[in-house]
Amino acid sequence: MMSAPFDADVLIVGAGPVGLGLATELTMRGHRVRIVEKNERTGIQPRAKTTNIRTMTHMRRWGLAQEMRKRSPLGADFPRDVIFRTGLFDAPVYTFHDAFYATPRAYEAFPEHAEFIPQYVVEGILADHVASQPLASLSFNRELIGFEADDEGVTALVRSTTGEEESIRARYLVGADGGRSFVRDSLGIEMNGARDLVSFVTLILRVPGLNDDPDLKRALFHWIVDPETACLVGPMDRDDLWYWSKVAGPDVATDDLLDQARQTIGRDYPIEFVTRDDWTVHSLIADHYREGRVFLVGDACHLHSPFGGHGMNQGVGDAVDLGWKLSAALQGWCSDGLLESYTTERRQAHQAIVGSATENVGALSERFADPDLRQGGAVGAAARERIAEEIERLKAPEFRSMGLTLGVHYTDSPAIAVEAGPDSPLEVTRYVPSARPGHLAPHAWIDESTSLYDLFSAGFTLLRLGDQQAGAEAALADAAREKEIPLEIVAPGLTDLGQLYEANYALIRPDQYVAWRGHALPAPGALLAVMTGQASGAAARTA
Repeated sequence: MMSAPFDADVLIVGAGPVGLGLATELTMRGHRVRIVEKNERTGIQPRAKTTNIRTMTHMRRWGLAQEMRKRSPLGADFPRDVIFRTGLFDAPVYTFHDAFYATPRAYEAFPEHAEFIPQYVVEGILADHVASQPLASLSFNRELIGFEADDEGVTALVRSTTGEEESIRARYLVGADGGRSFVRDSLGIEMNGARDLVSFVTLILRVPGLNDDPDLKRALFHWIVDPETACLVGPMDRDDLWYWSKVAGPDVATDDLLDQARQTIGRDYPIEFVTRDDWTVHSLIADHYREGRVFLVGDACHLHSPFGGHGMNQGVGDAVDLGWKLSAALQGWCSDGLLESYTTERRQAHQAIVGSATENVGALSERFADPDLRQGGAVGAAARERIAEEIERLKAPEFRSMGLTLGVHYTDSPAIAVEAGPDSPLEVTRYVPSARPGHLAPHAWIDESTSLYDLFSAGFTLLRLGDQQAGAEAALADAAREKEIPLEIVAPGLTDLGQLYEANYALIRPDQYVAWRGHALPAPGALLAVMTGQASGAAARTA
């Protein structure tokens, strides 16, 4: 029996940054996507506020980094600091400078500094981009109410807010529909871990003039470490918008919270209440991320505390990893092992992130709220020194997490070559670039504005870092072309790169991770096995 025609290659449920990021990844590779979102994106809750260095690198690939900079509420001279203090206008007890590596400057280890920008702005940038793509169809106020998968595709039923129903036929379906994922629940996939760790309330306030107060030492986050007013407060967006957040349950009256917020500010500024957001921290990971032609990404398969700024960013990482692998499947050169490697690889990243984020939420403002901080003389000085040391020890993994952000690596994947010898352990606050297979490709600058990453193709990239092996290169290129696997050979011409990568050749995946490296190219079949997700053991070993 002939199957029904396909309305899209991939149906994406959820138009947050993760679903829109996946749509961006797929359309740039020439695939038709439908995105349905049950809400109308008009919320102003900040949710994620930090777009980290990896996500900004993806924004650079997508051609959206400059728009992100343009739409950020912070000017170039705004200090990207996190200040711990007893009151908003009190002297700092401790300061993390250049938190999240967000200061506008060039860094050696990555091409794009982090950006402080509310999640709803990121969603708007991605939504505008996706809506402009001829291969994409983006629909709000459309809710998925059921789906059935078969050997060839997925048939989904979508209902609009006006009650109209539509059947959509796609080759794959991806649930990017958040922590209460309908897709995940429909598949019967369980989330395991710790629930209800702590509850918070966040108020969004308009406080005209506060940003410009000459006595205010500006920062991204002000951690108020006072026993009576322990909280987090900081600028959120233009138009004088601020966030104020503290540990509290939904039963606390908004008027009482507003009184506490006024006490935090401590000066007679007019305060306009905009909205309230109650939220609870969980540390959960799904049993698995795939059932046949249906996949989960983002909060649909992992939930953790926002402390460290990893949530949205991990979801975008999911979208990139899954995006190129779905593209391979749609192009016909992917094995099932490559699709399975999505779960294998991303679970490793999620386990590392969830563990760190859970530790971060274990040390909140209350932890450092020592009454002696407000004392004068030797007692106060000793308290400030003691608390400063504790803040550095407990919070450095939250604000200086380059090792975690760039250093998470993949093992035991059929899309990664096996290399002999021990791998370096993951260190949250320390990043040492490594070109071992499974690691993010070490970064370098070609010139003042050109990143090595800018030379990578949308498919696989074979970096030539030593002398040319023309016959072996031609054999690999011919074999990839025969399988219709996208591959480009790039010779950056930087003499130090061979030392950085410790190899004459490195095969870089579409997600900028190293698939293989070696001093001599092996027979093409060994590398094709890695590229198509069929590598294991000796077949994937480096030359």
